Amino acid sequence: MPTSIHRDEGYIKFSFAHEVAPPPAHPRLHDLMRIRDDLHEWELIGVLPDGIGYGNVSARIAGTNRFIVTGSGTGLKFPIEAAHFCEVVSIDVAKNAVVCRGPLPASSESMSHGAIYAARPDTNAVIHVHDPLMFRLLLREGAPQTPADAAFGTPAMARAIGRLAAALSSVAVLVMAGHEDGIFAYGPDPQSARDELWDVYCRARRE
Repeated sequence: MPTSIHRDEGYIKFSFAHEVAPPPAHPRLHDLMRIRDDLHEWELIGVLPDGIGYGNVSARIAGTNRFIVTGSGTGLKFPIEAAHFCEVVSIDVAKNAVVCRGPLPASSESMSHGAIYAARPDTNAVIHVHDPLMFRLLLREGAPQTPADAAFGTPAMARAIGRLAAALSSVAVLVMAGHEDGIFAYGPDPQSARDELWDVYCRARRE
C-alpha cells in the first residue's frame, strides 16, 4: 500500500496510505451522490480560482468508524460518480494520517470527518462546504466554531471539531474559524445534514 504526503500552500497537511480498489459500496451512496450534486450546483462544493478544490461529503459504514467520502480532487466533477468516492479505513489524528482504499485517495478534510464520527456514534453523514455568505452569517449568529488558531488539515483542527461535535445536538452546523469560509454539517443521515445547510444557505441569501 503506497504512502504519500499531501501538501497545500507549502506545508504538509497529512500523510495517507492508499490502496487502489474498486469504488466502495454503500446503501446510502446514491443519496449521497444526489446531495453532493445539489451542493455543487449551489457552489458550496467546487474549485477555487487557484485550482484548489473545496468541499466533500461522507457517510459512515454502519457499526464502524470507517466511512466513504468523495476523493481528493473531485471538486470539479459533475455529476459525481461512484468512482469518485473512496473508503477511509482508519485515521490517526495524532500522526495526521489516513488509511484509505478506492479509485482515488482521500483528501486531508477526511481527518475532520473522521473526528466527528469518532465523537458521535449517532452521526452517519458529514458534509463540508465553503461559502462566504454562510460563513459570515454563522459567525454573526455566534454559531459553534473551532479556534481561529486551529489551522485547516491539522490535528488541532480535527480535535477541535471532534470536541465541538461531541457537545452539540445530533444535527448541527459548525464553523471552522481557522479555515476561511469553511463549514461542517452532520446528522443521522445525509438528508438531515443537507437540510441543515439549506436552512443556513437560504437565510444567508436573504440578508
